[in-house]
Amino acid sequence: SLITAISIGGVAVGVLTLIVTLSVMSGFEGELKKRLFSAETHVLVESLDGYFKRDTDLVAKIQTASPDVVDVYEVLQTEVILRSGRKVSGALFKGVGPEQLTWVKEHLSERAPPEFLKDSVESERVILGQEMAFNMGVVAGDKVTMVSPVESEGPLGAVPRVKQFVVEGIYKTGVPEQELHVVFTPSAGVESFLKQAGVLSQIEVRLSSLEIAQEASDRIMRKLGIEINDPLAKWSVRSWQKLNEHLFQSLKLERVAMFCILVFIVIVASFNIISTLTMMVIEKKRSLSILRAIGATPKQIGNIFVWEGAAIGLVGIGSGTTIALVLCYFLKKYPVIELPDFYYDRSLPVVVDPMTVGLIIIVAMIIVYVGSIVPSKKASELTPMEGIRDAR
Repeated sequence: SLITAISIGGVAVGVLTLIVTLSVMSGFEGELKKRLFSAETHVLVESLDGYFKRDTDLVAKIQTASPDVVDVYEVLQTEVILRSGRKVSGALFKGVGPEQLTWVKEHLSERAPPEFLKDSVESERVILGQEMAFNMGVVAGDKVTMVSPVESEGPLGAVPRVKQFVVEGIYKTGVPEQELHVVFTPSAGVESFLKQAGVLSQIEVRLSSLEIAQEASDRIMRKLGIEINDPLAKWSVRSWQKLNEHLFQSLKLERVAMFCILVFIVIVASFNIISTLTMMVIEKKRSLSILRAIGATPKQIGNIFVWEGAAIGLVGIGSGTTIALVLCYFLKKYPVIELPDFYYDRSLPVVVDPMTVGLIIIVAMIIVYVGSIVPSKKASELTPMEGIRDAR
């Protein structure tokens, strides 16, 4: 009974570890998607020729391409070098419309005092991400210089574009990649910096749901008359899945690798079951022979140990699953574990996926079943005389 209890405990620990670990990983992925949904582009439309003229017909086509399209934003952005004192940093200088600018201002963690902004117009103000502001040693109200890496022709030859802006505020969206690289300003600010009016670099589309982005992207492509993998296409239409493909493929690969590694815990537990049943076959050899002598078939004898192994597995899987679900609920309701500051969410995210739990249970049952076949086969091969003779 002690060895049986150890076998049950091994299976339970394996199932418990699998469910809790994969639930935490699903939680991290879910939190990342949630922040992408609130902060990033769902579908991005760009011209393969670079900047393009504002086109109301194009915007209307994108708006009506799918019923899931909520907003369409016209964006003008360029890469710049941001300089403050002796510190420099590469940045994406993003000119947005009033709606996007309002959304950014709703996420400000620091605002410049009004007296620091009175000498500047709105197009001469910028909003920096918290990570970038920290790295550059900038606070709201400071002045920063934008330098374009692309030179422009002037009376004295090629010179870089340089313009000074006032930091209106510091934003925090919970997406470190955005906070570290993207600087927001009204569209007029980028137009003035580039000395180009009425042009766009891209069109950003926001949807009602993050999961339907690929379907909406395909509809927009059809509306614009673009065939998939068309080498002559004028427009590039990419969903957030394509834009962040490397990140989510890495997360998916990590989950698969973690699942495969942790399955070995259940496999090790199944060896305990094999040893338990094998010892039972040796111990009960005389009784098994008597059963054979009174008419039990080899299949019936083998089934005894298959069901014995299944019972051990079911108890272990059931108890492990129950404890795991209780633990996940506890971790979700009571944030007893705090993550370091560099995580976008310091509480431990936990999302229990019924499909994942079901897959773990099925895989564990298969492993336990396969493990019980070897001792059951050994028991079924016993002859009526063999066990009685050895018992003497």
